[in-house]
Amino acid sequence: MKNNEHTLSPLILTLDYELYGDGSGSVFDTMIEPTHEYLKVCKHHGIKTTIFFEVMEYLRMKEEWHSGNAMGYKNNPVKAIEDQLKQAYLEGHDIQLHIHPHWVNASFKNGKWYPDNRYWKLTRVPLTPDENFPISLEDLLVKGKKGIEELIQQVDPAYECTIFRAGGFSITPSEEIVKVLRKLGFVADSSVIPGAFIDNEYYRYDFSHLSRERPYWMVKTSVEKPEDGEEGLIEIPIFSQSMTRFRKYDSQRIRIALKNKRSNLDKIKDKVEGRSSVLGKIKFFLEKEHLTWDFCLFSKGKLQRYLKDARGIAAKGSYDFHPFVLIGHSKEFIHSETFEAFLRANKGRLSFLTLKEAVSRIKNELKTKKTA
Repeated sequence: MKNNEHTLSPLILTLDYELYGDGSGSVFDTMIEPTHEYLKVCKHHGIKTTIFFEVMEYLRMKEEWHSGNAMGYKNNPVKAIEDQLKQAYLEGHDIQLHIHPHWVNASFKNGKWYPDNRYWKLTRVPLTPDENFPISLEDLLVKGKKGIEELIQQVDPAYECTIFRAGGFSITPSEEIVKVLRKLGFVADSSVIPGAFIDNEYYRYDFSHLSRERPYWMVKTSVEKPEDGEEGLIEIPIFSQSMTRFRKYDSQRIRIALKNKRSNLDKIKDKVEGRSSVLGKIKFFLEKEHLTWDFCLFSKGKLQRYLKDARGIAAKGSYDFHPFVLIGHSKEFIHSETFEAFLRANKGRLSFLTLKEAVSRIKNELKTKKTA
């Protein structure tokens, strides 16, 4: 049956579990405590979520801790991460792989982390090790996959890490990355923001030609080249809307940005790089961008507008199963009451899936179409 505006909208909540991109932030303040609150909300409303674990960050911290460097912590941050993720998994949540390669060469000096920003983009990682980066792209993904599996298999020996999200969404051009992901047994990716484009020192992706109206597609060679059939990775993109950039700065986003002024100012600075004149910087905020559906940063009104848009797209489409991926970051789940107000306002009219559950549904849909 075709979707319509009154059917339950299958939503996929994905939480990127990590410190700030520059290495700043306390594990307890930016990961453990806000994720604890988030999982409480999920439990109260019967929601299962997908946590994208930034595993290279965790592995570097683990190395430092075991070498005797407490990194300024009184309590063990590595154990806190491990305990939280294992408990989340036992409660039915999905744990999958998220990688920012700049953590591989990260050093801890003078009380702070210094990630190697030359390798912020996954596409910068060499196919073979060189003098600047000690492991290959394949070995990096193997290390990330193994790091999560060794942790979660402590509570479920059958667990496999099979879904990926690139740090900063910087996955294009993706041919080599897709080749490695498929070789390692990954079945799905969720790094794409249809319609979005950016290319600067820290971010690079080009999804400008991709339609928001397609809820998933098969990937044989690259995520930016949708294909039909059953072969390859399944790309389940993050839902977004195009809007004038300054419109994203509503009260909710500003309240959260003020919690870490330095990190948020640096993020804006990175994106306006090259706009040397005042006029150029003003023009940046007047341009349009594809803003992902963010359940941490959005006001209730903006969450509701995106939901209405999603339902409209599903109603017009021809997909029996039309999921929508939302994104959030542990460090930005600060004002939980906003998200809870959205959930209460739509009680009984929403359904939630993990990415793992969505992949299973999509595979069944594809098999049904093949035999029809």
